[in-house]
Amino acid sequence: MNIELKNIKYYESFSEETLAFQANLYIEGKRAGTAKNDGRGGATYYSGDNKEGWELIRQAEDYTKTLPDKNYPKDEYMEGFSIPMNLEHYIDDLLNDYLAKKDLEKIQKKVIKDMEKGIVFGKPNDNSWIVQTFSVPLKDVLSHPKGAEIVSNSIAKNIFKELKDGVKILNTNIPESILKRAGLFHEQYVKPLVQDIGQQGMKPSSDSEEQNNSRGRAR
Repeated sequence: MNIELKNIKYYESFSEETLAFQANLYIEGKRAGTAKNDGRGGATYYSGDNKEGWELIRQAEDYTKTLPDKNYPKDEYMEGFSIPMNLEHYIDDLLNDYLAKKDLEKIQKKVIKDMEKGIVFGKPNDNSWIVQTFSVPLKDVLSHPKGAEIVSNSIAKNIFKELKDGVKILNTNIPESILKRAGLFHEQYVKPLVQDIGQQGMKPSSDSEEQNNSRGRAR
């Protein structure tokens, strides 16, 4: 069964013990009603718009009760436990998925902005990363006659040793041949989106190009 939340409005400032929100509830492609939580630790409520909406909700309630239990893993504060799935918990999961997606989009936008400044490396989809900047934007470095070798050597000398435990080059704007020239394996970088270029006749560059490392963090 297809159950969706649409026109979601999340109120972070009112979210105390639970997530405060309101949204339209759609079931099998039809608007059935609304769902909301006041953010004060109480239950998530839902209601039908009309008789047809309530019937769709009833069907969704029956469906969600057949789904696997909702598991909460053990943490430093309490033991792990599980509770039966129902429509209320299913709606809460839909909201959490929506907010996680929005957070990921924010992180990706910040990483893309930092890619314009220099070489970005960190764990994909993490909320922090490091940027090695040059004295000019990365696109200007790459357009320089020796730009490819400058970037390649910079990765090999300064960043390669950091690419472990899931840390990767996050730039999608550096041609793959440059990354391979630096000695990287496929698992050490995100697949580039730019067209590749030939790297024949490359020579080691000098260290005269100004570089800096800065940390980026999604806020």
